[in-house]
Amino acid sequence: MSDLFTSLRNASLIRRQTVTVPKIKINQKIANVLFRHGFIDKIQNSSEKNCLILTLKYKKDQPLITQIRRLSRRGCRVYVPSHQIPQFCGKLGIILMSTSCGIITDREARKFCIGGELLGFVS
Repeated sequence: MSDLFTSLRNASLIRRQTVTVPKIKINQKIANVLFRHGFIDKIQNSSEKNCLILTLKYKKDQPLITQIRRLSRRGCRVYVPSHQIPQFCGKLGIILMSTSCGIITDREARKFCIGGELLGFVS
């Protein structure tokens, strides 16, 4: 997951169109959430290598992903109940959460009244 966040951050900083990341379950689920919320334009499966090719979305030559950061780490997990999910400033971004319903955003977790582990945020 850290590799995915770092790859997306570096690609958006140098304005690269595509990013190749290892094809593991958590990367696929996070990529699907980012695709649903419009941060990624396209997700492709590479058949020869076991990897995902993500196409980043740009608006007027500026990347939509301006900030991406991991909140929960291997040594310091951050869990929150449904009533303590933090609000992202200005609602311009999303907080990714791992819950019993899978990987969802903070808004979806509040809607379903479920807590979980804070994975990271994207804006």
